Amino acid sequence: MKKRLEIEDIAKYKFISSLKTSKDKKNCVFQIHTANLNKNQYNSDLWLYDADTETVKQLTDSGKAGSAVWIDEKHIIYPLLQEDNVNSMEAGRPITLYYVMDIHSGEIKRYMEIPASVIWIESLGRDQFAVLAKSYIPDLDAPDTVKAERDTWHCEEKDYIVADELPFRQDGMGITNGMRYRVFVYDRKADTLKAVSDRWQNIESIHAEDGKIIFSARRFEKDQPYLFYGDVEVYDTDSEKLQVLMDDSTYRVYGVGFIGGEPAFVGTEGLLHGYQNENSSFYRFDESGRPECFCENDRSVFNTVGTDVKYGGTANFIMDDKGIYYVGTEEGNAYLKLASSDGNILKISFAEGTVDDFAILEGKILYIGLHENRPQELYVLENGISRRVSHFNEEIVQTRSLSRPEHLPFSVNNLEMGGFVIKPTDFDDHKENKRYPAILYIHGGHKCAFGPVYYHEMQVWAGRGFFVIYCNPRGSDGRDDDFADVIGHYGFYEEEDLMAFKNAVLKAYPQIDPERLGIGGGSYGGFLTNWMIGRTDCFKCAVSQRSIASWNGMFFTSDTNYLFPCWSFENDVWMDQERYWLHSPLKYAENCVTPTLFIHSEQDYRCPVSEGISMFQALKVKGVTARLCIFKGESHGLSRSGKPVSRIKRLKEMTHWYEKYLKP
Repeated sequence: MKKRLEIEDIAKYKFISSLKTSKDKKNCVFQIHTANLNKNQYNSDLWLYDADTETVKQLTDSGKAGSAVWIDEKHIIYPLLQEDNVNSMEAGRPITLYYVMDIHSGEIKRYMEIPASVIWIESLGRDQFAVLAKSYIPDLDAPDTVKAERDTWHCEEKDYIVADELPFRQDGMGITNGMRYRVFVYDRKADTLKAVSDRWQNIESIHAEDGKIIFSARRFEKDQPYLFYGDVEVYDTDSEKLQVLMDDSTYRVYGVGFIGGEPAFVGTEGLLHGYQNENSSFYRFDESGRPECFCENDRSVFNTVGTDVKYGGTANFIMDDKGIYYVGTEEGNAYLKLASSDGNILKISFAEGTVDDFAILEGKILYIGLHENRPQELYVLENGISRRVSHFNEEIVQTRSLSRPEHLPFSVNNLEMGGFVIKPTDFDDHKENKRYPAILYIHGGHKCAFGPVYYHEMQVWAGRGFFVIYCNPRGSDGRDDDFADVIGHYGFYEEEDLMAFKNAVLKAYPQIDPERLGIGGGSYGGFLTNWMIGRTDCFKCAVSQRSIASWNGMFFTSDTNYLFPCWSFENDVWMDQERYWLHSPLKYAENCVTPTLFIHSEQDYRCPVSEGISMFQALKVKGVTARLCIFKGESHGLSRSGKPVSRIKRLKEMTHWYEKYLKP
């Protein structure tokens, strides 16, 4: 008999990531991550997929293997993770140590030591490597500054924080004042590290092949706030020349590469709906060197479907002679697509669920997917048909009671929309008199989506007797630009959609007790949770995570700087303070009567902890039951990439709150 899925089962998942194809396209190396509760961290090891036999085998067992890259058909190199990744050889000079492995014999040797804190690497051939590494600009205004120029400078630990630029801190990265991601070429034989990009540039996307490096960078200096624009540059290792193909004043660039050897990029001008909302198109360069759109698009070019069973890196775009392969979200599903070089967009995968990462092999595509209400597995895609070729998370499927999401259409003002309903695992259609509590859950974003995929916390609640209901209100990803554009309507559009969905669910599922409804969400979902509890009393409890209380406050404290709020309202806070306040949940908090749990991370720089504290304090002042949990050492991604013990404690807090107020 199957058991109930427990909160602690998060330690049983195997998270798959970082697919990398061999040079001959016959093998693919990838990472498996598992939670280590004893050390409160994630172990990561390398595995190999053989395309001929469609089998997998484990390559490392240390739990410390970083993402690998191929240097030829049978050798990979990889760094060690965590404290073993960077070993200081001299004060202020980090070293990243790489090992080389023969995938057939399993033999491992020390390969090279790069004098930098490397976050990405790719082989250029001839013992040269394209490297993306942290680079620090010396603080020339410090009273005891070291003024010498260095290609890579290890940030000196101080007992105080210095800020003289925006952003000076970034979520998940900590204090980044003066830090840039910079492009280098490392020559293994000569043991030299040559800087390619300017020290004031921050690299946003990068790709390397056939001795060339293409990257997109945003330049910002101390008195020039960071903007969301990007240029496109190509460095040729043969000629050692850097060519700037496009400046950084027009496009927001999300990906770069080569189509048939010619530079290409994915990006948007944001002319109609702003950089935050407008979907990207696909570009090459014409004969005069100007960017030219070869494939127009008004749909998503990312997998933005939410889940809490993913961890690690993914490939956003892969370019070859055929065009640009990418994953796009449609109505809660994420499919593999091709923006072909002849200007057409072709859908390649069709299975309901998501493609999380992919790699192109000889005659087929290997990808990591979420299908059939399962946690992640490997799938092979041939001729539009997906086949599962791994069983990493089979134990969960075979031993735990799970509930599959059901699609529920509804409409708002003649606009057709859709949501999903997860029934309690003990749901019985024949027990007409039994009533169940329900949780309306709201995704983050705003330009993200929920879909029919496996979600650990939702399955935990279904196992404890809750209906879990969720939808994609206006502003969500997966539809056209107009649907995603909620500029000037934040809160109001979504409130209308969420209430309409709630009513549709109650009508379709009369077993739900309308007197036992809870609400919750994180990030933008936390904003909407805060918004809803100040504007309706139909929810008996709420859980607001990493939320927004006031757009006025976000303008001055978020690591997005003023840009996200400014785009959201098409002006800055000084131009229209009342408009910012009109769309702020804090304005309506005096009306709240809903017992609310606030969860925030101490080092959340995207939605700073002050936002959660503001809502908590507002409710307490008004005499409303409220509880605030601040997780030390965690960032905005607590629910997805936080330390395993923190994730378990967070879910326990949430589940206890819902059970306290919604269970009989």
